[in-house]
Amino acid sequence: MENKTNSENTDIPLPVIPTKTMDDEEALLEHPAEKRIDLTRYLHTQKQIRDEYKKEEVTVPWQDKFKDKFTCSGATCFRKFLSYFPLINVIRTYKLREFILGDILSGITAACLHFPQGLAFGILASLAPAFGLYTSFFPIILYMLFGTSHHTSFGTNAVIALFTAEIAEGQVSGLARQTDIWNGTGNVTQTDNRFDEAVLMDIKVMAASGASLIVGIVLLVMGLLRLGFLTSYMSSSFIHAFVCASAVHIASSQIPKALGISIPSFTGAGKLVRSYIEIFKAIPRINVASLIITILSMTILLLVKECINKRFKDRMKMPVPIDLLLIIVATIISHFGKFKQNFDVPVVGNIPTGIPVPRAPVLTSDYIGTAIIVAILVFVLSIAMARTCELKHDYQIDDNQELVAYGMANLGSSFFRCFPSCTAPPRTMLLSLMGAKTTLNGLFSAVIMLLVLMVVGQLFESLPLPVLSSMVIIAVKDLLLHVSELPNFWRMNRYDFVIWLGTCVCGVFIDIPYALYAGIGLGLLTIAIQGQMAASYTLSTPKDEDLYLDSSLYHKLHQLPNIRIFRMEASLYFATSAIFKRMLYKEVCDPRALAKSLEMKTDIDYSVNIERAKQQTHQNDIKYLIIDCSLVSYIDMNGMKTLVQINKEFGKASVTVVLACCSRYMLTSLQTQMLSEVFKDNKVFLDLNDAVYACRHSLI
Repeated sequence: MENKTNSENTDIPLPVIPTKTMDDEEALLEHPAEKRIDLTRYLHTQKQIRDEYKKEEVTVPWQDKFKDKFTCSGATCFRKFLSYFPLINVIRTYKLREFILGDILSGITAACLHFPQGLAFGILASLAPAFGLYTSFFPIILYMLFGTSHHTSFGTNAVIALFTAEIAEGQVSGLARQTDIWNGTGNVTQTDNRFDEAVLMDIKVMAASGASLIVGIVLLVMGLLRLGFLTSYMSSSFIHAFVCASAVHIASSQIPKALGISIPSFTGAGKLVRSYIEIFKAIPRINVASLIITILSMTILLLVKECINKRFKDRMKMPVPIDLLLIIVATIISHFGKFKQNFDVPVVGNIPTGIPVPRAPVLTSDYIGTAIIVAILVFVLSIAMARTCELKHDYQIDDNQELVAYGMANLGSSFFRCFPSCTAPPRTMLLSLMGAKTTLNGLFSAVIMLLVLMVVGQLFESLPLPVLSSMVIIAVKDLLLHVSELPNFWRMNRYDFVIWLGTCVCGVFIDIPYALYAGIGLGLLTIAIQGQMAASYTLSTPKDEDLYLDSSLYHKLHQLPNIRIFRMEASLYFATSAIFKRMLYKEVCDPRALAKSLEMKTDIDYSVNIERAKQQTHQNDIKYLIIDCSLVSYIDMNGMKTLVQINKEFGKASVTVVLACCSRYMLTSLQTQMLSEVFKDNKVFLDLNDAVYACRHSLI
């Protein structure tokens, strides 16, 4: 093939590149020297590729873009409207014989868990059990209308209930301050006669439903703005640590009820530590009957869930509904044994029947910040479970529509005295195990919960609270066991280890909101540190192959005559531009010292720098510097200025700087006036082979 000069704006063939074939891998491994292909290709600058292969851009006036974006036909608008109601498509494509049995069984089985968890998490939220039942009914219906995950069980959630308790208790604390019953120690010690328990409960319920409204609005707006991608910015180490810290608070909040003691409620930093101090002080006052009930309940739950349900899950059509069976048996024994009268064991008490009358939530600015945090948690926890089931059962969910569903479930249920709702892992995994086919399984769960609200609920007024506390503690057992992930994080990624440990420690010893701040802050810090510690190195080649390998990792390599190739594994922006320059000068040479050596070869005043430059450059033999930009996915103004400065300083040392393997963003930046005047078309190459060949043959 005849070579053509680059000045004629034509292509020049590269040297032969040996590589392996893909048709005989075993022969290649046995005789690597006998299997090779000689590839011949032409030299390309990036401009030549752009001129020859780039698609023609069709310029569309901004008015037309605006019109296409914000106008649509009546049919298109109607289809868009229907897309917000996935249930319509589920009904339209429903295969009755294939789906109905799985949906019925899974829905009823999930309801058997909704009921006891509703009672338990209603108390965990510092409300009455009835409000947990409301939150186990209305969100189910609303998610069924708007959701896309077949296995998501929306309703009460332990972590969200804990945050609800913080909001509710905060409102009571505010009332205490206003009525001058605050004793200055950080806890409410008495209630004014003007405010009985019913009034205080109503204040808590208004705060909880107001928080649900805020959560719903935030999530709905996020869904309409198509912000589902935000979950990718939360690492699994942060989520697991946050959930683990929340589980510690959840389990700790149930210890007083499990032991039959009462302690002051605390808010703010260090509340868990202060709570445990009060628990230890109250040990002499433990109710022995409550303690026995707690031990028996936890033992039964653990034995059935771990030794039967988990061990024989592959042989059982459905797990034993031990939570439901336990509360039924405990209620019967407590009723006939008169536990409250004879042993002073606290019980659930009155559970009103029927559906609450709709009432507009009352909003205050006191808990808006906490409610926004709850909204983020609802999204993160729910979408994580939805994606898990999506992968397991091979179907597709819509992140943005899921946001709409979470928002509508919280917003709509807030008018029925519900606290913020979320996906619960145990119920979701149960739906997955039972083979739910569509979101219509929620219909059958809702029917069972409606029967509970209308008829069955009042039969459980004698249920001992220690039983519910035991259920809550066992429910978060798996979340507490996230601590076992720490050794794996340490072995696999130290950054994840630091994020996990910092998030969990702050959440446990300070307070849950601080875990969120710590996790996000540590995540951002690790990103910054990774940028500062990005690997940078020169590339060298084996003797007989056109490969370019890290000189610091491999041996039997040699530097190309008069050419140095530099690569840094990071984007080039304000946080890394100075490091990029410093590492380039360290790995290749300092052009300022090199320029001095060229100008003042006999001046001993610069002997140190000159000798250092000579050692690095083999008696100043560098003529070309190739910067491999393959890992530079982003460059900002600081990065551009750094490239210009590097080109200028190496130019003074008679070294030509060229670029290769530029990303799409990098190519766009090279068209700006700042870089286009410095790195002209004949200095920007398609890949390293092009750049090396052009430098070897002095075609620049």
